[in-house]
Amino acid sequence: MRISEAPVVDVRGPLTAQRGRLLTLLTSLTGAQWAAPTAAPQWAVKDIALHLLDVDLSWLAHDRDHDQTGIIPVPADHQEFVRGLAQRNQRWVDGTRTLSPRLITGLLAWSGEQLDAYLGTVDLAGSSSVYWAGQVPLWFDLAREFTERWVHYQQIRQTALPAGHDQPQDEYLPLVLRTFIWGFPHQYHAPAPAGTAIALEIPGIGAWTLTRTATGWSLDEGQIGAPAASLQISGQAAWRLLTGARYDPRQVQLSGDPALAEPLLQIRGIIV
Repeated sequence: MRISEAPVVDVRGPLTAQRGRLLTLLTSLTGAQWAAPTAAPQWAVKDIALHLLDVDLSWLAHDRDHDQTGIIPVPADHQEFVRGLAQRNQRWVDGTRTLSPRLITGLLAWSGEQLDAYLGTVDLAGSSSVYWAGQVPLWFDLAREFTERWVHYQQIRQTALPAGHDQPQDEYLPLVLRTFIWGFPHQYHAPAPAGTAIALEIPGIGAWTLTRTATGWSLDEGQIGAPAASLQISGQAAWRLLTGARYDPRQVQLSGDPALAEPLLQIRGIIV
């Protein structure tokens, strides 16, 4: 199955709710917490908040207002794209660090209202693009956008919580992981004969099968056929693995042909 064949998922409600959670969290932080480092490389809480403001404004400028200024061309080389995106994001953060937390939260509230109003008018089945998947339905681009905001919220929340404080299961974790899972057929390139099956399972979230076809790897829900390799991973380890963050290796189980299983750990659902 391709992304274009998957059922439409409307994430506009979760996007609005996630934005509200973020603003509530940010307004509760002290000055020291705004300046505290996070799991995002070289970014403090304030830097993440500034980045999310940039994301809002970029959606409004590019999609609502059709201004393509500053859009990064997608090169063939993945690492070149990652570097270019990181440099562009850092330029914005460096240029806006003089803004106060009060200004940042006020601007995030305004940009969020503007974005909600715009997204209420869009056709979720319309065309959009995601750099690693090419042309996709708009609903998937929004789902990918939701995952980025969710991950950055987790990074800020982890910084704000006392050391050793356990985070409860997040209600949106299943949505995040069911979006991340689409990275597998686009990024998994292990050579194998046509018909080879790879089993993926996140207990409590879902199970999927990667199947080698004549043109690449296809993703389908459920367990199909006898797998040549498999990955079973907890939800908490999965979102960390799929964003390049540290995870508990005890919560990850690989089995089967190592040449097919080990590349599964290199898949990423998002650049953060």
